Amino acid sequence: EGVLRQRHAAERAEGGPTAAQVVGGLTGAAECGLPALADERLTELAAVLPASGTLPELLAGLDLLDRIDAGHLPGLGLPDATAAPDATATARAARTAHAAELLTSAAVRQVDGLTGSEDPEDARALLELAQRADRVGGIRLTDALTRLAADGTPLIAAAAGAVRVLTGHEEAESFGGRVASWVDGAVDSTSRAALTARLTGVLTVAGPLLTVGIGALDPLLHRVVELDDTAFLARLPALRGGFDTLSPAARDRLLDTVEERLGERVDTLDADNPAELARRITADLAARELLAGLGLPVPPPGDDDRFPPPPGRPTATHPAPTTPSDEADTTPSAEVASVPSAEIAPARTLAPARTLAPARTLAPADRWRLVLGRRADQLPSGADRLATALDELYGAGHGEGSRGGLPGPGGRGSRGGREPSFPGVREWSEELAALFGPGVREEVLAAAAVTGRQDVLAELDPAATTPSVELLRTILRYAGGLPEARLAALRPLVRHLVDELTRQLATRLRPALTGTMLARPTRRPGGRLDLPGTLRANLATARRTADGTIQVIPEKPVFRSRGRRSADWRLILVTDVSGSMESSTIWSALTASVLAGVPTLSTHFLAFSTEVVDLTGHVHDPLSLLLEVSVGGGTHIAAGLRHARSLIAVPSRTLVVVISDFEEGAPLAGLLAEVRSLVSTGCHVLGCASLDDAGRPRYSTGVAGQLVAAGMPVAALSPLELARWIGEKTA
Repeated sequence: EGVLRQRHAAERAEGGPTAAQVVGGLTGAAECGLPALADERLTELAAVLPASGTLPELLAGLDLLDRIDAGHLPGLGLPDATAAPDATATARAARTAHAAELLTSAAVRQVDGLTGSEDPEDARALLELAQRADRVGGIRLTDALTRLAADGTPLIAAAAGAVRVLTGHEEAESFGGRVASWVDGAVDSTSRAALTARLTGVLTVAGPLLTVGIGALDPLLHRVVELDDTAFLARLPALRGGFDTLSPAARDRLLDTVEERLGERVDTLDADNPAELARRITADLAARELLAGLGLPVPPPGDDDRFPPPPGRPTATHPAPTTPSDEADTTPSAEVASVPSAEIAPARTLAPARTLAPARTLAPADRWRLVLGRRADQLPSGADRLATALDELYGAGHGEGSRGGLPGPGGRGSRGGREPSFPGVREWSEELAALFGPGVREEVLAAAAVTGRQDVLAELDPAATTPSVELLRTILRYAGGLPEARLAALRPLVRHLVDELTRQLATRLRPALTGTMLARPTRRPGGRLDLPGTLRANLATARRTADGTIQVIPEKPVFRSRGRRSADWRLILVTDVSGSMESSTIWSALTASVLAGVPTLSTHFLAFSTEVVDLTGHVHDPLSLLLEVSVGGGTHIAAGLRHARSLIAVPSRTLVVVISDFEEGAPLAGLLAEVRSLVSTGCHVLGCASLDDAGRPRYSTGVAGQLVAAGMPVAALSPLELARWIGEKTA
């Protein structure tokens, strides 16, 4: 008890305790059987966690309260049923129930702060909260989930939709139709990345829903089957990436369901029932005779060559189409011509030769084996090239069944057998281009880089790569650990991405920063009419009319025109570079570089995690600035604001913008004191709840609310909206 109380006193001396310290302290007191200290910590938990806890911390607190109520902690076990009720234990149970209500309500409020999340862990937390909120906050959670499903990032919006289905607020059939529409809309690199993210969100929350919820599975099942070969191959890597969220065993179970729905499981269904097997064979023979009677070509028994040629390559039975394909970016490069024709099995015509129906030569079950990355040994000859190329990226998967038959990264058959290992990254890149086209190849290589494959970065073509913050974030994540020779080889790609993103951003931001609107008396019309200024300048012409009204003759009209700022302003960007802020850090650096080009605006860039680094010297070169930023570590916003306060010379002409998710790791009292100090000096402060191009925030709503009460407005802004705020303040 003495050790725990000493630790408690130290936390209070530092301005705490923090939310994590309260949870740890209550756990320690309960496990050690210290009822008095546990009651003190329980009171603190009810006060600290709702105000400053993040969603994971709030859920951890709720889990701890459940364990205390159930008597699962040895020090505070359930009392003897034969003993008389203990007043202290009864009071503790009442305080525990009250604290659980407060924490649940606070957790529901945190849902709005997940709008910009791209982390599957937040999707899991959303599901856990939905399972708990039946007691308290159910109506508010339903409303928050509706907003999240409409405005969130693809991953978190899809997860919110799946939670709504699980909680009975949306029909599984309608949600299944929406999932199928995501496949229809995946026609370019951006929408295919969104498809992967959406499937990740859905399957993280409700993977078994597709296995047991037939209404949710049918639309997606039919959509994958109905796509023509070109469209299916273009979407295959994105579909495989989404379903890779499931464990191998879960994908096996889903494939069993799919095969049963497609009628492909006759081998297992009829193994012990000869009569049923005879009935199915009779039906197959009757169907064969019917097709022959209609004049349709019927393949000979045992013909299993159903693998289509790569998209864009004409087959022996279908002439090459003369109209351009809607999947323009998936057309294979000239490398396709180098693939020997013997390796490509001829496609079978399933319609009369006079029709030009879309080619569907991959059997439905084979498509789902490719999508789920399972049972590659059952694929037809040639289709294993597709499976091999994707297995090189996704490997065995994770979780239940990952030690089974799937190969690991680096080639198929890594657990044994005689299959040759996959060649190097250059050969893999060429194979991807031949199978899927160069556009999809770039997407697969970028996905491989995200998983840690640094060797694929050298294969990305700067000229052909679509600039995106996600790809830039991936490259910068590994840049610090690369030797100088490899980093020099990547600089052209990084420079291309940074320059193009900065140019696009500057095009939108600079009109908001060119000057302010000033009223200037002039006889020449120009700009918008300044009505109040015109009235003041022409009061000498005022006349009273016969009906008693006053009429002013505007002999000297005043117009509003653009004008440059006459005095310098200082902008201090205090940027959170902790591990959860990678995307916002890139947007902050790019925005700072654009703002640094405004002549009358002096821009400072402070990067903080648990330490503060002043990178103002690199602010005019966005590439240099990004290479200097080291993302990772905890969060100490108060330290960043303390350093910003030391840079203030003229408070009334200083802007301090904090870009953070406000998940403060230090005691909250120090942060609130720094904010009040800045506000009292007269400088302009703004809290930006993370930063991305869509202005979707991911932040702690509890801490943000207390910052607003201390005098710092908090808003979710895009770079353009931030530039407009700066323009308004410096007008």
